[in-house]
Parts: sequence; structure tokens; C-alpha cells
Amino acid sequence: MKRINIGIFGRVNSGKSTLMNLLTQHETSIVDSTPGTTADVKTTVMEIHELGPVKIFDTAGVDEQGVLGDKKKEKTFNALKRSDIVLLVINENNEAYSTDEFSTEKEIIDLAEKRGKELFIVYNKFSVIEAVKNDISAKIDPEKKFKSIELELAERSNYIYLIEFIKTNSKLQQIKTPLLPMLDRDKIVFLNIPIDEESPEGRFLRPQMMIEEYLVRRYVPTFAYRMDLGKARSIKSEEVAEEKKRFDGFIAHLNKDNKLQLLITDSQGMDIISRWTQDSNFMVTTFSIVMINFLSRGNLEMFVNGVKAFKQLKPGEKVMIAEGCNHDRKAEDIGTVQIPNKIDQLFGKGNIQVDHYFGRVFAGEEDLKDYKLVIHCGGCMLDQQAISSRIEDLIESGVSFTNYGVLLSYFEGKEALNKVIEPFGLKI
Repeated sequence: MKRINIGIFGRVNSGKSTLMNLLTQHETSIVDSTPGTTADVKTTVMEIHELGPVKIFDTAGVDEQGVLGDKKKEKTFNALKRSDIVLLVINENNEAYSTDEFSTEKEIIDLAEKRGKELFIVYNKFSVIEAVKNDISAKIDPEKKFKSIELELAERSNYIYLIEFIKTNSKLQQIKTPLLPMLDRDKIVFLNIPIDEESPEGRFLRPQMMIEEYLVRRYVPTFAYRMDLGKARSIKSEEVAEEKKRFDGFIAHLNKDNKLQLLITDSQGMDIISRWTQDSNFMVTTFSIVMINFLSRGNLEMFVNGVKAFKQLKPGEKVMIAEGCNHDRKAEDIGTVQIPNKIDQLFGKGNIQVDHYFGRVFAGEEDLKDYKLVIHCGGCMLDQQAISSRIEDLIESGVSFTNYGVLLSYFEGKEALNKVIEPFGLKI
């Protein structure tokens, strides 16, 4: 886990934004007595010594009514799913508590427990008699399962007590999923980066940068190579031969004395790489597979199992293609062109409905149930918590899921798929 997510939740005017400002020690969120001031999830990042880097979510009140209130609630609960620590804020001075059964707070608690979150209760201290406070506490947490703290959140000096409370009571363990399996620092990793129209000038894409930095930091030598996919796929045999000769020449040079241990390719190049490395003595995988294994905390096998659902698709069923980023799509985009074209080719044009979800917004649980399969990108613009939240939503909805790299490898046959998952100790 690279960063801990802390979410702040509660009903309208409970003091959530005041708590956010207490944590950050400046006016991160607007504070006002007008109900519904926080209209969307507000996010900020900071460092908490001993906990490390944290991301904090300030959310809208989950008890706001109407259509807009329902939309805010959905976004708030999506933030809860992505949180590691849930801070439930209780305003002790709220008159509604005298006749309320605390359904709002219980809904937050139920979802937090269902998703295995750490939950702490923060009582926003006002001038209330002790008996009232005890009555509120007994109704919200009758079994005293959750640690709690009582603070005047508007008093900035209480920051010290709040931070100490979180650090003392949090049992979160830093889960470290390696980006790649153990590799030999005396052998080479070949990075096949076929730059296309969507590749930004001046930098590699995030998976390519992350993997290169990860390897070099561990003294593993890398070789970055740009394959000309146009020539490799050309209908002119001389162009194909020219590109293959160039590729084979570098492979032979690097693999003297079996010095080449792994080739990582962009997933869209698997149609070429699977054939050109068929008899190789080194491992092969894709950037997308590396990333989804890392971001799912080592749960690549779940995405591999999703191939079974793909094979069983029937006319009229729906597939979602989900990407964690949003960008200008061009000619041969994997998600909007290559995979949909392959689905049409395998199942007949238009027989399988393909929908797309781009960016950090994911379909709601009810919408997910409409799909037979979700095909997810490598998730490089998301964090581990977001991917875990999506996986949990999919499992709860009974929807199978796979990954770009896994599926594009499967298109090249069982041997190709087995080859790209072999570095992670998997086999179909």
C-alpha cells in the first residue's frame, strides 16, 4: 500500500469539513452552516509521520434528500469503498438525534464493516450534557466495537490529539506487493515500447516509467526498444522481414549466454511478440498485466479466470470496457477500437453490446449487474484502493472481469496466455 486513504463521513452539518481542515491545518474545505455546502468529494494529500503519505476524502452528508442528495450519497459511498480508514463524525448538538434511530450512521458503519475498513468515531464536541452524549454513543455503538474520540473540531490545536488518536489505534499494515517478481540483477529485461499516436511527446506512459524505475532501482539492467508495429503487421513480406530481422538481431545480441530474462511488451503488440518469441528461453509479459497484478495486490489470477466468461459470451449479452483514465482516443486505441473489433470478429458484428466507462467514475452496483463481463485496463492512473473497490463491487454483483493484457494474450492462444502469466507463478 503506497498511500493510506482516510475518508470523513457523516450527516449534513456534522463537522466533516471542519475535521478535514483540522487534519490539514488550513482551509482545505469550505465550512458553512448552510446544509449541503460540500457538494462533491473533496480530496487532498498530506504526510502523517509514522503513517506515511495519506489521501483524505471530505464527503457530502449522506442524509441529504432529493435526487441531488442521492447522487451525492452515491459518490460519498464510492469514496468510502476506496478508504482504508473511515472517520465517522457525530455532531453531539444535532437536535435530530433526540428522535433519530441513527440510520444514517448505521448505514455508514454497515458498509465500512462489510468492506473491512477501520472505523473510528469522532464526536464533534459542543456544550451538551454528559447524559445526552452517553445516550448518543450507546445508540450508535452499543457494543462499543469502535474506538472514539471527543474533540472540539474547530479548535486547531486539537490537531495533535486527533493525529495521535489515529496513529495509536490504527492497525493498518503496509502491504507491499512487488511490481515484478524477483529478477536477477545480472540479467536483462527487454522493454518493448511501440510508441503510437496516443503516446505523449517527451515522456513514456506511467507503466513504462514505473517499471523502468523499479528495475533500475534494484540494479536490474533494462533495454528499451521501439517496435514498428506498422511494418511488423504489413501485408508486404519484405517490410515484415525487415522488422523481424531488426528485432531478432537485438534479441540475439542481448541474449548471449542466456542473459535475457524477461521481455515486457505493450499489450497491443502481443499479436507480434507471441509469434516472434514462441520458442524463446526467456519469460514474456505485458505492461498491463504487470500493473493490474500490482494494483490488485497480487490478484492477477482473478483476471485470468475472467477469460472463461469471455469464452462463454452469448449474443445479446453486454460487456463493459473500463479504463481508469480519460484521454483523446485515436486510430488504433486498444479499448475503443482493437478489443471491440476482435469481439465483433469472434461473435459477429453487433451481437455483443460493448459499453465504455472512462476515468475514475465506475458503474454503480445495480448497473454492473447488466454486464456479463468487465474488461479492465492496467489501471495505471488509479490506486490500489480504487482497484480493490472495483473488484469488490464486481464480486458482489456477480460479474466476471478480466484485463486488457490478459485478453489480448488469450486472443493469441493458450500458449501465449500461459507465457505472459508464467512470471507470476500462474498457469491455465
